[in-house]
Amino acid sequence: MLNIENIGNRFTEIINTSEWKELQKKYNNCNDIYVLGHGGNMGIADHTAVDMTRLSNGTKNAMCPGSCVVATSLINDTNFDQWMVTWLQQRTSTKTKKQKKKSLVYGISSSGRSRDVINALQWGSDNGLEICLLTAKPITENIKGLTQVVLGVEYYHTAECLSLLLQYQLTHGSGKECPPIGKNSPEELQKLNWRSDKIREHCYPDEEVNIGVDFDGVLHRCSKGYYDGTIYDTPVDGALESLALLAEKYNVIVYSCKARPDRGLVNGKTGTQLVWEWLEKYGASKYVTKVTAEKPRARAYIDDKAIKFVNWKQVMNDLEGCNEERP
Repeated sequence: MLNIENIGNRFTEIINTSEWKELQKKYNNCNDIYVLGHGGNMGIADHTAVDMTRLSNGTKNAMCPGSCVVATSLINDTNFDQWMVTWLQQRTSTKTKKQKKKSLVYGISSSGRSRDVINALQWGSDNGLEICLLTAKPITENIKGLTQVVLGVEYYHTAECLSLLLQYQLTHGSGKECPPIGKNSPEELQKLNWRSDKIREHCYPDEEVNIGVDFDGVLHRCSKGYYDGTIYDTPVDGALESLALLAEKYNVIVYSCKARPDRGLVNGKTGTQLVWEWLEKYGASKYVTKVTAEKPRARAYIDDKAIKFVNWKQVMNDLEGCNEERP
């Protein structure tokens, strides 16, 4: 029989350690999770990132460089020891200090000798991100702020199974459900009104705490339109004060076509970077949770081109009025 090293008992021992409780607190407080591992643990890391996001109902944004295209490209551009650092740099380049404090670098290494993972943890520590490591064998490096959860097993198969189980424990410990097999069947979804002739009564948790705010014309005055692609104008009157008030109650998500990934660089910078720089310039970045090109799930949207929907007759009348107002 395969030796699974009393995995159930070991799982219980781990989640009662002070290190695990510290990791659970970090996880609960963070929005973005960067999950890293290589070899078999890259598969575990990729699975972990998917389920951390899926089971959180959108309250966690977990990601992993699981694509062989990403890995081989970055290894070719740098080297094996540094490619994860480069990936982290790219993923966090537009993050503010406040957002980095809400980000967690989540390393997995059975041996404790995965140099690429360890270097990424060191970079995370140096750049203000929270960091943690799940490892069968403790690492010898002294990395400031590292929460190290030692699995204390001898076999790779046990370590990998434990790492995956512990990911679900983090989800459970954050108050989210790890559903039984079949919970997402068509029959179960029907019960939740996902597919029904009735209006569903529930919503995503973040739908209640997010406010979507358009950028141009709502925050940025944008008096000359697109102009040269730069963000050239001052804030709309009252915008900064209103952002501060909104941030006391909601997650403020700024959306803008400027953040589209296919938008060309302006002065060597992406639109997302330019928006964050403008927010930072006017002291507003501390009020904003995210900048995106997508329509976010939100309680309400503040947009200078929006038409509030009541019925289609009203919409068509309002739209006609918009056309008449155009010069």
